[in-house]
Amino acid sequence: MPKCDNCDKLIAKKSAILECNTCSKTVRATQFYTSLTSKQLAALRNTENLEWTCEVCRRETPIQRSFIIQEEEEEDDEYLLLTQGTDSRSNVMKKLLSDISFEVKKAVKKEIGSVNEALSSCCQKWME
Repeated sequence: MPKCDNCDKLIAKKSAILECNTCSKTVRATQFYTSLTSKQLAALRNTENLEWTCEVCRRETPIQRSFIIQEEEEEDDEYLLLTQGTDSRSNVMKKLLSDISFEVKKAVKKEIGSVNEALSSCCQKWME
């Protein structure tokens, strides 16, 4: 029988336990010992791909963003170098396409930023 790392008592065979994904700490799968709601515990119990991290490891692990936004300058400079030509009409069209591309990228990055903020907020609320 495993021992609960929070209360130092043995856990009965039929009792549910959680093991921290980071430090392998074993605790009773209750709201008191895990700081999770009953819905979160049910989700962990019923879903194979969810992992639990104990409170200590959660505090020590920095929150990382999933979305990474590349710098605009690098992409735009490369594009302009590749599209330089000698024909003035061609240059005008390429400049126009470059400007449109830049504006679209800016709009998409703004939208991704909003989605990222919303996801971060949801993740923080879920982790509390």
